[in-house]
Amino acid sequence: MSSIARLLAVVILAASPALGDRHFDAINPATLANGLPVGYSQVTLAKPGRLIFMSGQVGWDTEKRVVGDGSFATQTAKALDNVRLALRAAGATPKDVVLIRYYIVGLTRERVETMASIVRESRMWDPNGPPVGTVLGVEKLAFDELLIEIEAIAVLPE
Repeated sequence: MSSIARLLAVVILAASPALGDRHFDAINPATLANGLPVGYSQVTLAKPGRLIFMSGQVGWDTEKRVVGDGSFATQTAKALDNVRLALRAAGATPKDVVLIRYYIVGLTRERVETMASIVRESRMWDPNGPPVGTVLGVEKLAFDELLIEIEAIAVLPE
């Protein structure tokens, strides 16, 4: 990052009292739909730091055995657990995540509601300031038996 870009980032962050102690600020303007009940924010403003890019995590164990025997809910819970494990390996926690993407095979309202319920129950994200997120319906993932894949980007302080 150039010295001008760093200076600009410092000036912008210094001018923003909303950034507090977290690595990012979740912004949910009244001019956009409220995503908080479903578990996402509309915008996140990340402080300068180290970025963590995670491969998509799925519902399998360390031996690449799919858990849940076709259960979308079980695979979702395991994929979230794998997100936690991947973050921990990078020295991060779910509170450091600024963007989350859910890829769901056979996307239906029921699957989205199931996924949202499991995410809420897992308490992965701060309900008042979760990361931005997108849910995408896909035809297929890398292996036929996989039903959900979760990808995240996190930021740690410098």
